[in-house]
Amino acid sequence: MKVKDVFSVSELNHYIKGVFDTDNKLRHVKLEGELLDFKRYPSGHLYFNVIDEKSSISAVMFESNATKLEFKPKDGDKVIIEGSVSVYEKTGRYQIYVYDMVPSGEGARLIALMKLKAKLEKEGLFDPAHKRPINLYPKAIGLVTAKGSAAASDLITNIFRRYPLVTIYTFYSAVQGASAPKELVVALNKAYKYPLDTIIVGRGGGSNEDLNAFNDEELVRTIYRSPVPVIAAVGHEIDFTLVDFVADKRASTPTGASELATVDKREIFESLDNYRYMMHETLTNRIRLIKERLAYIKNRPFFLNPSSIYQDELNEIKLLKESLYSQMKLLLSRKTSDLSARKERLLALNPNKVLKRGFAMIKAKNGKIVKNVNDINVNEEIETTLSDGKVYANVTRKEKHV
Repeated sequence: MKVKDVFSVSELNHYIKGVFDTDNKLRHVKLEGELLDFKRYPSGHLYFNVIDEKSSISAVMFESNATKLEFKPKDGDKVIIEGSVSVYEKTGRYQIYVYDMVPSGEGARLIALMKLKAKLEKEGLFDPAHKRPINLYPKAIGLVTAKGSAAASDLITNIFRRYPLVTIYTFYSAVQGASAPKELVVALNKAYKYPLDTIIVGRGGGSNEDLNAFNDEELVRTIYRSPVPVIAAVGHEIDFTLVDFVADKRASTPTGASELATVDKREIFESLDNYRYMMHETLTNRIRLIKERLAYIKNRPFFLNPSSIYQDELNEIKLLKESLYSQMKLLLSRKTSDLSARKERLLALNPNKVLKRGFAMIKAKNGKIVKNVNDINVNEEIETTLSDGKVYANVTRKEKHV
């Protein structure tokens, strides 16, 4: 062996790293497998192995890329990673340096579902303020489910058993598979044209994959636009679909949906019995009170001696009449006396009485009464009225007292 063909460990590891780093296939690798021995260090770096049924490869994801992950990886997760394969010279160990990692299979579906849920929740589609109360005395209920399914049979049977007065409209659709979301949307839009009080959307349970149709975004938005309350009866106890979040009420079984949609006729009968009992008690008490009041009134003085109620009034009227007569008589007497006094005063002012006492009334030629010397002229004819007649004369002289 020639000396120049002998490598140091470092030289060999460096050479091998160069081979890895210059291989285009190893510079960008997509790898699917299961996480094992997953560790997150305080620095933020992630160290783990990616395994399949037969092999394992070491992997590292540095903090700068780890912070961009949209899920929290853990042992047992099925993932798809992207990275480059290289050699760590210090140990001569090759590993994959990961710069992206996403769940594969069910995990990927779950991540997409969580993203859609967050989006719709942010838009307010799941807001409790949008939830409407269910009319427990409906005239019509619409069922959106699979034709001939156990869920449809259970819903119809239980609804009629609980509340036989209701009319049920059925709008059949596929409830799983690729065509189910669009068929459910068509069935709901058709139901919206009917005079319904409530709509029940659902099926009879199933695996997460079977229930995936009820996570469709268009279906969720269609239910949000429903003109009447919607009950989701997808038929699973633990997990929730997006339809459960947007619906006004959620039931884990078709029977539970029937109970949410109607009141049990037995409760109605029980309420009617209670009302009948209360009505009977109320009427009985009312009649008893009326009888007691009648007995009390019956013993009042009026009923014992009916004339007593108006005898006092007659006496009162008699006293008022006498008082009125006395007051009228007194008033008349006063008015009569006043009238006599006024008459005497008027008579005292009668001109004829004045004339009888020797006075006379003189009128000038123009008919005016002469009150002073200046009212007549010399040689003017005057008329003198006396108590028993008139005298006509000419003024020959007049004299004014100073």
